[in-house]
Amino acid sequence: MSAWITWGSGCLLVTLGVLTLTGRGAEARTRSPRAGWGRTAMGGGFVLAGGPRLLGFSSGSAMVLSAVALGLIVLGAVLQVSGGCSPRRGVPATADE
Repeated sequence: MSAWITWGSGCLLVTLGVLTLTGRGAEARTRSPRAGWGRTAMGGGFVLAGGPRLLGFSSGSAMVLSAVALGLIVLGAVLQVSGGCSPRRGVPATADE
């Protein structure tokens, strides 16, 4: 059951990342495309972490794919933080405004 949840949340994050990159929907309000790439990378990591369990891979290959997935998740988190994953509402962009 946890593999399905991991895989499903990864698919959702990939979808949100693609919406951010294409500029559609509510996700278009971010300041940088890095946030979209970050969401896509993080979602890909979750899909890669849940996929081997669903497909019945051996434990050794699942461990290798989980290590790659962890790297993608960390990369996605760094890209989201550096790209501004959500806009700050109600706060001026500069102190002069």
